[in-house]
Amino acid sequence: MNLRAAVEHLLQIKKPGMLAQLLLLPLALCSHAYAVAMHIRARLYQKQVLRSYRSPCKIITVGNITVGGTGKTPTVCYLADHLHKEGHRVAVVNRGYRGRATGTPQLVSDGEWVLSSAEAVGDEARMLAEKLNGVGVVAGRDRVAACSMAFKNAGAEIVILDDGFQHLRLKRDLDIVLVNARDPFGNGYLLPRGTLREPPRALRRAGIVLITKADTITGEALTALQEIIKEHHPDAALFSARLKPTTCCNAVTGEEIHTDILQKNRVVAFCSIGDPEHFFSMVKGLGIIPEQQVSFPDHHAFIAADYRRLNTCAEEGAYLLTTEKDVAKIDKNMINKDKLITLEVEQTIEREAVFFQTLKTLAGI
Repeated sequence: MNLRAAVEHLLQIKKPGMLAQLLLLPLALCSHAYAVAMHIRARLYQKQVLRSYRSPCKIITVGNITVGGTGKTPTVCYLADHLHKEGHRVAVVNRGYRGRATGTPQLVSDGEWVLSSAEAVGDEARMLAEKLNGVGVVAGRDRVAACSMAFKNAGAEIVILDDGFQHLRLKRDLDIVLVNARDPFGNGYLLPRGTLREPPRALRRAGIVLITKADTITGEALTALQEIIKEHHPDAALFSARLKPTTCCNAVTGEEIHTDILQKNRVVAFCSIGDPEHFFSMVKGLGIIPEQQVSFPDHHAFIAADYRRLNTCAEEGAYLLTTEKDVAKIDKNMINKDKLITLEVEQTIEREAVFFQTLKTLAGI
């Protein structure tokens, strides 16, 4: 476990011992300062001291109040694909986290062609471009400029702003906030002591609250979580969702690999996502029992040592099973292509027809 992973693990402990509490005390104090700063920032935007910009497109944000692991990317794919199939001109704007070229907006896809690499625009933006047909994708840290590019270069009338809930500089028509049923509010602390970006009361800004991975908890626990959300936002439109594995396929050729092949052979499952345990549980739910589960930090940049480690497993006869987001950034020349398998997933939302009617009503579509 590297230093980053060790710190992330420490921050996720809900009831640390006395020694850990002492070690984390400076971060707890910083959390209070961070909370004050976030409150002042929100008030400055509310009072129009800081300016928010209106895009020519309808803006729907998909975000969360915690760091990572809520299922934003598959939700964005699900929304964009559905709205596109309904006949809307849709684009996705992504920050392009860890992309080298996102200081200025980059057109990752015009809806037909993928135009940028994962190194340039980050793993999420590249994956979105590969997965979404007919939907433009723009990556850039300046989301106002990125939305303008989506309108001018991708012909968008609707922009889905990936991870945009806290991006108050851009006016939005609808905020959709995701809450991970497996770990809804982390350890209760804000950054940097915990994983909360904002306190739970921030949910009141959302038009729709979507509980993701709802199938991973019991009915009683789900009801309890719904009640907590309603306490913070009594008027929220509340829905539940789950991630459903769809296909295992060769990461290079796209050839489908039947799960019974993976069930009968050795498999090493690996990923670098915000909630690796959920990925591993989905793998096991398919009857595939990995002999190793390898998790890297979220958005990890794979290096030569990582490829050597994985290739050794493949040389010993094991398939390498990973996520779509990881495949988007893996250097295919550095890994055993024949053994690299992608688990494709899709988001499903309960009461889908009601969900989209609510979305269109609230967003004015």
